Amino acid sequence: MFSSKLYIDIEKLIKWNLEFGLGLRNKSVKKGEIFLKEGQRCKHLYYLLSGFTRVYYLDLEGNEITHWFCAKDAIITSPFSYVKDERNILFFEALEDTELILISAKQLDKLLHYKPELSEALREMNAEFAMVLSRRVMSLHTQTAEERYLNLMKEHPLLFQKAKLSHIASFLGITQQSLSRIRKNL
Repeated sequence: MFSSKLYIDIEKLIKWNLEFGLGLRNKSVKKGEIFLKEGQRCKHLYYLLSGFTRVYYLDLEGNEITHWFCAKDAIITSPFSYVKDERNILFFEALEDTELILISAKQLDKLLHYKPELSEALREMNAEFAMVLSRRVMSLHTQTAEERYLNLMKEHPLLFQKAKLSHIASFLGITQQSLSRIRKNL
């Protein structure tokens, strides 16, 4: 859960869309809908105007592994596919009705042409996200499952109202049974 609001203000994005003729479009996604699938080319940055989504991938046995959760004001994409044009391995699933703004690479380039100072904001946003993701990965190896659970509850309490326990367990790197034991012992 990472908000882009500090880096890209939605009101400015909407204003720039009109001012520079970017042609950004909105997309409505229903709860339960998967709006990006493994193997599909990810052609957009998705700015969440509202809703809640889960990003996941499949492990070698075909189990869903929750990679990330996204709420209002988040920007998500499949970086391998969007930036590098590599095969996408991610799935984007709406956990509730979600409204998105779609930003293609061409539209982003056009915006950066008119607003070059936005490059610095995007660089800072990417650096911050990389640090958040790095902390999460390191926590899998430096914290107990219970510590990770307690930190997640403290930092993102809304997540426990919006996501299934199986998704949370996967995000924490534990089984649903382990999560049930942790919850029972607390």
